[in-house]
Amino acid sequence: MTWRGTLPAACWEAREAPAIIPVEAESTSNGVFLATHTSIPILLRDRVDSAVGGTIVDEHNLRRAVEELPADQPIIPILGKSGTGKSHLIRWLRINLKPNDATRLIFVPKHRMSLRGILELILEHATGERAAELRAKVAAASDAASDETTAQLRLRNELAVLVETRGADKEGTPEENDLRAFLASAEGLPALLGDPVFRRRLLADNGPIARLVREKLSGKGSEDKEDAFGFTAADLDLSVDDVSKAGADAASVASALASDAPLRDLAAKMLNEQLGPAVSEVFGIGGDDLKQLLVELRLDLHRQGLELLLLIEDFSIFQGIQGGLIDAITLLPTETLALCPMRVVMAVTTGYFVNQMPETVYTRTYKVFDLELPADKTAPFDPARFAARYLNAVRVGSKEIDKHHTDERPELNHCLQCPVRDNCHQAFGEVAGVGLFPFSRTALDRAIRSQSKGDAFVARDVLTRVLRPVLHRDQTELDEGRFPSAGFENDFHTGALDTLDNVEDQVRLRTPGDPALSERRVRMVRFWGPGHGPQNLHPTIHEAFAIPPLPDLITEQQTHLHETVRPGSIPPSDETGEPPAGSPSPPPSSPPPAASKPPLVRAVDEWHKTGELLQRHRNDLRNIVHTAVIGYLGLEDGYGGDSGDWTKGGAELAPSFDAKTSIALDGSALQTALISIDHRNMEDVRVLRALAWVDAKESWANVPQGDALQSLCMIKVQAWADSVSASLLPSQGDDAELSRLAHALLSVSRSLGIADSYKSDALSRVKALFARPSKLADPEQRRHTRGLQDRFTSADPKADRNLLQRRLLRLTSYRQGTGKPLAIDLPRLVRAMRDDAGEAPWPEHVPEQIRKVADGIKKRTTMLDPMLEETRRLVPDVSDLGGDVAEVAHALNTLLSDLAALAQSANSINAPALHSAAKSVKAGDLKKVKDLSEGFDAWPTLTTDQRLRLVTLDEGPALRIRAWLDPALAAVKVLEQKLQAGPASEAQREYDETLQRLVAGLETLSREVMDVAGPEGGA
Repeated sequence: MTWRGTLPAACWEAREAPAIIPVEAESTSNGVFLATHTSIPILLRDRVDSAVGGTIVDEHNLRRAVEELPADQPIIPILGKSGTGKSHLIRWLRINLKPNDATRLIFVPKHRMSLRGILELILEHATGERAAELRAKVAAASDAASDETTAQLRLRNELAVLVETRGADKEGTPEENDLRAFLASAEGLPALLGDPVFRRRLLADNGPIARLVREKLSGKGSEDKEDAFGFTAADLDLSVDDVSKAGADAASVASALASDAPLRDLAAKMLNEQLGPAVSEVFGIGGDDLKQLLVELRLDLHRQGLELLLLIEDFSIFQGIQGGLIDAITLLPTETLALCPMRVVMAVTTGYFVNQMPETVYTRTYKVFDLELPADKTAPFDPARFAARYLNAVRVGSKEIDKHHTDERPELNHCLQCPVRDNCHQAFGEVAGVGLFPFSRTALDRAIRSQSKGDAFVARDVLTRVLRPVLHRDQTELDEGRFPSAGFENDFHTGALDTLDNVEDQVRLRTPGDPALSERRVRMVRFWGPGHGPQNLHPTIHEAFAIPPLPDLITEQQTHLHETVRPGSIPPSDETGEPPAGSPSPPPSSPPPAASKPPLVRAVDEWHKTGELLQRHRNDLRNIVHTAVIGYLGLEDGYGGDSGDWTKGGAELAPSFDAKTSIALDGSALQTALISIDHRNMEDVRVLRALAWVDAKESWANVPQGDALQSLCMIKVQAWADSVSASLLPSQGDDAELSRLAHALLSVSRSLGIADSYKSDALSRVKALFARPSKLADPEQRRHTRGLQDRFTSADPKADRNLLQRRLLRLTSYRQGTGKPLAIDLPRLVRAMRDDAGEAPWPEHVPEQIRKVADGIKKRTTMLDPMLEETRRLVPDVSDLGGDVAEVAHALNTLLSDLAALAQSANSINAPALHSAAKSVKAGDLKKVKDLSEGFDAWPTLTTDQRLRLVTLDEGPALRIRAWLDPALAAVKVLEQKLQAGPASEAQREYDETLQRLVAGLETLSREVMDVAGPEGGA
């Protein structure tokens, strides 16, 4: 059972749609043509040379004008763009003109009418003496050029000859004359037309030569445009695969044409000037033959006392021979040339008539009937009435229509026998008793709008792009409960972009668990609804489309009374936003009007409908999603908080959650992004739209349906955050990266001489990872050590130590917001620093840059020989000192004091300075220096960590000893020289012995110091 009882849901047969609504008006029977005919507004102008003014008339005014054509103005053009109904009017005239026995009517159709066919059509009416001769000439000429390929080659060659011999004859400006001379020369267009390399382009199937030949041999096809075939500037923008194989002249002129648009325009004009004589030469008959034929026919009909009525469906099919036709139809009878009266009605595109007709046609034109109404002209035209005639005809069927037409019975109204007529007409609307089902006025208006360019009504587009597809394709969809179909929406969606334009309205129309039904309900309300948001429509519409109403929605009562559209009036359209008379006021829609929506919300709505999104809106939405997800990632729980180390791009921080690269809104990145948001996914769009709302309003309380949307967003954002966390954060117990980072940083700390890094307890090691290193006491003497430490401790955020610390902190630290780390996950870090964890393999997600830094640290901390040598030079050999430094210094100080008492001291000796230097030497310095010396001796047997520790130990003890030893040795030498210069007494000899013993010890120590320090440090 259907809404029509035992009858199918659709009240027509799909096969009738292409039979009733063909591409061309001439394809149907007279009965079908008249059953579907509707008056369309026509602009009548008395003056040909003016595009202003005029009166709105109908086809009956056209018929009367044809009947009253004066002999000296026998031409009526019907103007308009392709598809506006010119051919329809010509056919209507053909049916409705009632010529008497004294009139011969010749109808020239536009399709499948070859050059031979046109001439033979005229010859059918010729009975004069030369008729047989002309028939023979036409037949011979057509047979000679019946091969399409041969005709194309001959036409190309003939054009080359005619351009070269006649192309420069036209008078123009001096500049144009020069260009004509160039293009007409043997090195110009003739060279291009004759070149074998450019042949493929010039003879292409869609090119002017091939099109013109096909028309002359077979006539125009239904797919061909109404404009006359000819060359355009685009046809001469030539390119070939290998121009080097082309002739030099052809390549040169092709290059000139490609780079000069005005030159291409002139070249196309010159070729079109020669098309007529070229066609005549190739096909053996031309404009002169057509003129002669029509003149002979008019002479013959005059002798019979008859007149000629010529109806031309498309003037452009005379391309190439139009000159002869124009001469013949503008030729007036004279006393010496007894021609029969001739009336001509021709359908011609506005551009062709205005731009290519000679002045003689304008002077012979009686009135102009134009189907293109200017913006300032309004006409009482109802598209629904136009459609209703075709809808009724498809329901009745072509055979039944033709039978009634033959029997001269009144037209049938199929709705009269329908059991649901009243409900159907009330719900879907009707015009003059003919229902609009499956359309309504609103649905029809939106469908027509989607196929229109501007506000113009193009009859062919409405028929072939609206009515025929729905009636042919969707009859089965309707019968099987799948209407409105996806095809319907795809065809007409641009006509309803302003209805149900946001995802929240569509959600309210969903049936849980039945997405197909939900989508059909959205289409139904979008196209058949009045535009007031989600609501139930007239119950009959729901029943007809097998879409049950929703109990929680308000029902919009659409009461379309049996209204008949009177001529001169236009029924109100739902698109105006006003409900039909008698219907209740529309309920207020829940979402605010579009004007109050924040810009980003409107952008999301547009994106959902069309898939188009401005880049700035895309960036803003990414940032909003990014901010929302960060709040759910839990980064403050031991993952560095919102410091940016997880949420900003940069190869050294990969993998990271970056707004630009990690969030995709459509596009190829949908498959690889951490968060993918598809405009076709309703849930994605709802969440994105809600986040845009709350971002603009700063509170869910200010967002329509804020409570429900907040809950929806919390669930979705948490899911996004879980997905991001799974991709970014290590799984529980997986600390391979942390282990490698910690051990690399521990090596860095050891190379910086941080003592805690060598301790065995984990807490000291953790402290060493972030401890600030001490400065070298003498960096000039430790160039290699300084270079290594500078590489690790540079202020550059991407320096080795800084880089690894950032990655380690993002895995272990606690922060509040974007501030500094407040705490570290110590147990986790301690586990990562176990000695057996340092060789764990790097996880795949760790970027190569980090791996290279860690590998570089390992390499540099094992290449220690240069650091060993510079450390040796700083450490003296104190094995022969004979005691503690303090004891030796005390002996020297006592000697200097005694000599001073005897007035034997030298002025160059600074005893206080020696005393101060000696006091700077610490008690443990000598032991540390001895330990260093022992380490140097054991170097080959030390581990890498032991060697690193040895070369990074504090050099202070050695430097302090050296600071005292150097001036002490100098003082001893001065005293030795002074005492040796004077006579020796017993006391002096005693002092000499003491001094010699001191000197012996100091000299030994001095030599060792000098050997280690080298020449630069021994002054």
